[in-house]
Amino acid sequence: MGNWQSYRLEDFIPFSPEIYWRLVERINEAFWPLHILTAALGVAALTLALRGNTRVALALLAPAWLSSGIIFHFEYYAELNWAAPWFGWSFIVQAALLTAIAATNATPREPGHSGKVTRLSGAAITIGALLAYPLITAETYGLHPDPTAIATLGILLVSLRGVIAWLAILIPTLWCLVSTLTLIPLEAAWAPLPLAVAIVSGAFLIMGTDRRED
Repeated sequence: MGNWQSYRLEDFIPFSPEIYWRLVERINEAFWPLHILTAALGVAALTLALRGNTRVALALLAPAWLSSGIIFHFEYYAELNWAAPWFGWSFIVQAALLTAIAATNATPREPGHSGKVTRLSGAAITIGALLAYPLITAETYGLHPDPTAIATLGILLVSLRGVIAWLAILIPTLWCLVSTLTLIPLEAAWAPLPLAVAIVSGAFLIMGTDRRED
């Protein structure tokens, strides 16, 4: 067995940057103009979350996880990466979790009980994922996993607190870690962004538990 210290991230990525970005393009070509609908649903989810209608907001997030899990991971990414189906199942689990939270009474406090800075930060993260991220990467909420995970983190900051919030951000955070570790070998300029957003989201979630911020 070789020395593990001799391995680099590139050794664990079984495809070239050209092949990966072509995959992104293929998804865009195949599903346009579904991008417009998914982005509109993301905006609707954020608007409802800001208005305190958490259940419907979370329910609107679930289809994006389901569609990006099936379309991206099962239908396309599985051609390149043996782990893609496992990622796809994790996205389906996240969709089910969001649906379960939306359907139960174990949701959040009233909007006024959340930290204002946390809520504004969550809104900014979501808007960035829905509008700016596609311009930078050509990846779209509801079709590609990165903007889906980042937008979800933002809406969860707006909507949830406590144990439920930490449970809900687990899979999006883990995906952001996986994404950054994948994008670094692909030499994407924005490679640190998904993980950075996840870290910032966790920090703001901690801040949001402090009622002195209200």
